[in-house]
Amino acid sequence: MRTIKSFLPAPVLLLLLTAAVQAATLTGYAELPADTFTPGPTSGQLIKASNQRKPPFIDKQPVQGFSALIKGEGGAYIVLSDNGFGARNNSSDYLLSIYHIQADFRTVAGGTGSIRVDRIINLSDPDNYLPYPAANNTGHLLTGSDFDPESFRRIADGTYWIGEEFNPSLLHFSADGMLLAPPVRLTDLNSKGNPLGEPANLPRSRGFEGMAISPDGQWLYPMLEGPLDGAGPGLNIYTFNIEELKFVNISAHHPSFRYRLDEGATAIGDFTMYSDTDGLIIERDSKENDKALLKKIYKVSLDKIDEDGFLLKTLVADLLDIDDPHDLNQDGERHFSFPFWTIEGLVVINATTLGIVNDNNYPLGQARDNSAQHPDNNEFILIEVDPLWD
Repeated sequence: MRTIKSFLPAPVLLLLLTAAVQAATLTGYAELPADTFTPGPTSGQLIKASNQRKPPFIDKQPVQGFSALIKGEGGAYIVLSDNGFGARNNSSDYLLSIYHIQADFRTVAGGTGSIRVDRIINLSDPDNYLPYPAANNTGHLLTGSDFDPESFRRIADGTYWIGEEFNPSLLHFSADGMLLAPPVRLTDLNSKGNPLGEPANLPRSRGFEGMAISPDGQWLYPMLEGPLDGAGPGLNIYTFNIEELKFVNISAHHPSFRYRLDEGATAIGDFTMYSDTDGLIIERDSKENDKALLKKIYKVSLDKIDEDGFLLKTLVADLLDIDDPHDLNQDGERHFSFPFWTIEGLVVINATTLGIVNDNNYPLGQARDNSAQHPDNNEFILIEVDPLWD
């Protein structure tokens, strides 16, 4: 893979990074109520009550924790759930799932603003590829104590590649959710608290949070959420050859690209490509509600690198500053903010429209109501931005 570097002088780089952009405009809004459940084994047995929700959730599973978003067919979308309740030690009764959803966006032209769950795909490991003992006897169904799925892409044959954080690793699943092979690991990449107990060089929950795919379906670009220990600031992006089923990087210390966070940002939420070289990255801090200070979407080009070796980035949208001239979320305001702690799903609808979903961390999220009365809903928004391409 060839990369063309464009080394820009620091003053020019600073001007590009800080150039003002027109505020994004909310053009569609839909939400899935926080208390949405599907039939299943009892869940939440290892968590405490929060926001007046008292677990366990008898004979049901919460539809929550949307950690990635891709387009489906016929106007549908596909979302990936994360590990459940935030940690290995409290999520052994949460079934890992992929959901097909339909969003009836509230727009200027109408719409109910509702989201419907059409299909549930439970992830499973019938051939025992999990490289350590499963945390729960679920008949080969995988739980949030087995993997922490944070990013995914569907390839031409209908199968899924999922980036997870416990090890971290790449996981290949069939269209029906069956694990097809052992996890694919990158040399010298281990998270703290990993299930195999290996020496770690990455903080816990800082694995493959984002993962783009090239438009031709040949390459995956898994992106770390946090920096490697001792490597200095900056996040690594790697390259995975889908056909050859291997990373092109010789180790975690030899990334394909490097990305620098803004001051105050603590993580990325997603990474998606919309051309051979251009993509979008969500940056965020670890705060919510009125304490949230940084939730932004940046454009990057894989062929434009600054003088320090980082991808050049350009602001596309500030998710805390969105125009809402038609009050599509019906809060009585003409200004809209997306102040969630975790914003982890991003899809390019067209050259001027982006779709974004939050991870509501059910039942813990309090971005909309910090009175501990109601957990956050899953919100799915459409925003209009300046054209990404001509």
